[in-house]
Amino acid sequence: MLLFLLRPLLFLGLSLSPAVIAQEPVIKTTTRLVQLSVIAKSHDQPAEGLTQDDFKVFVDGHQQKISFFSAISAAASQPTAPATPAGSNTFSNLAASKEQAANAVTVVLLDLVNTKLTDRLFAQQQLIKYLQSIPPTDRVAVYTFNGRLRVLHDYTSSMELFQQRLAAANGQVVSVVNTEPAGAIDSSEAATFASLINGGGSAEERAFYMRNRVLGTLNVLKFIAAHLANVPGRKNLVWLSEAFPLRIGVGMSKFSEDFADEFEATVRALSDANIAVYPVDARGLTTPELSDASRSAPPSGTMPSTGKNPRPPKASASDRQNATQATMQELAQSTGGHAFYNTNDLSRAIHQAVEDSALTYTLGFYPEEEKQDREFHKLKVEASKPHINLHYRNGYLDLAEVPRDERARSIQLHDSLWSPLDATEIGITLQLSHPANALNIAVSLDSKGIHLEPKADRHSGRVDILTAQFSKDGSVLGTPTIQTLELNMLDGTYRKFLTEGLHLNDPVNIYPGANTLRVIVRDYGSGMIGSVTVPLSASL
Repeated sequence: MLLFLLRPLLFLGLSLSPAVIAQEPVIKTTTRLVQLSVIAKSHDQPAEGLTQDDFKVFVDGHQQKISFFSAISAAASQPTAPATPAGSNTFSNLAASKEQAANAVTVVLLDLVNTKLTDRLFAQQQLIKYLQSIPPTDRVAVYTFNGRLRVLHDYTSSMELFQQRLAAANGQVVSVVNTEPAGAIDSSEAATFASLINGGGSAEERAFYMRNRVLGTLNVLKFIAAHLANVPGRKNLVWLSEAFPLRIGVGMSKFSEDFADEFEATVRALSDANIAVYPVDARGLTTPELSDASRSAPPSGTMPSTGKNPRPPKASASDRQNATQATMQELAQSTGGHAFYNTNDLSRAIHQAVEDSALTYTLGFYPEEEKQDREFHKLKVEASKPHINLHYRNGYLDLAEVPRDERARSIQLHDSLWSPLDATEIGITLQLSHPANALNIAVSLDSKGIHLEPKADRHSGRVDILTAQFSKDGSVLGTPTIQTLELNMLDGTYRKFLTEGLHLNDPVNIYPGANTLRVIVRDYGSGMIGSVTVPLSASL
């Protein structure tokens, strides 16, 4: 079954170990900064040299004051000296610790869960065609989702080495891309998915599997957003998939469900991380369904009026295709990307998405009125110079802050524990040492991801720090532990924290057979997450 969806609602029996730290982070404001990534082109070429004064931003027709401006070129990535000297036992999720600071990153997500078996081979071949053609210096990540998110290649590693793996496979896509991780969908379950995607099975079965598909995919998109949150500049997420509808069971009161809330939360996570989504329909060139003589049921959205137990109508192939392509279009427009469908040149579609990041302008503003009333606000950007074409997301939702209840906390920590991607919303650096046959972890937290509220003469907040150990096969050893730190900082300590961060020490007893250690930090006030995964074989 889908790992991300069938999780327990309550977190694994974590042992809570609260601690009080007399220290302090960033003051939380009532109005959030809205950042808008803008692609500006002149005669199909990047429009260089524009300044903040060349742009105007409007929300629902009202001009906003631009408080933040940047122009970032994808070609401006500069190699940096590794922040972690070899053998130092230092591990971090901060961009400065990567082998090269990237100004623009493209992630290609091959979605096998929402793609029929008959279309998977074509999609994989197109992906290989694209990967073999790009410069080895490009910062491209390749992930697959087949019930479990798998990282085939991340943007921090050499693309040249990955291309060598592709060449060694001699065009055998399955050797490089379609190797299934433990716990992924097996062949029998894949066949079940194929039947359900095509309208087979009972209405209850279709609703169950569709719900798992939708929620699991949205979770994956949020994991990617958390992973790329602190990478500077615009990021592209090329979603190679047949997608899913945002509403299922139309006309069936028992099995009808709308995923608008989950979709909106995902869009906000992607937008906050400055990620533009480029959905690419894995079906390639398709022919519209003109008629279907086999359809005896009424049109989608209606119910038969006779019969004791009327059979729910089945959506036709064109109905399903229209619904999924509508999701692609909505996700692209909401994040500033572009949807591609009805084309066999999927490789070219991916190339076009990457080209959009050649030069990106980021405009930030604080909305004049923010009511957190879930209303959609339309965005408009104008350029003062002539012959400039602009591309950006069409608006944003005025949503409330992340809920602080225990259920949301448990789910978020659980998902971060099992995600194959480290989250970067909170910067973490770990320094490992081995006094007296134990493992000591010195944890340093970047102040930018931690939010404290001023209360009287102090700055107060709360931070969760979760530690878990995994065996080589990916199973958890023992019981993950979590410390909840109550932060109460005086002004002097708070000012020091803003420049130096928060430093903690934690001894850990390593379980026999432990292969990796993961440390997760969650800020209670904002729900922001950071995580670092340490290969114990390299540190013991």
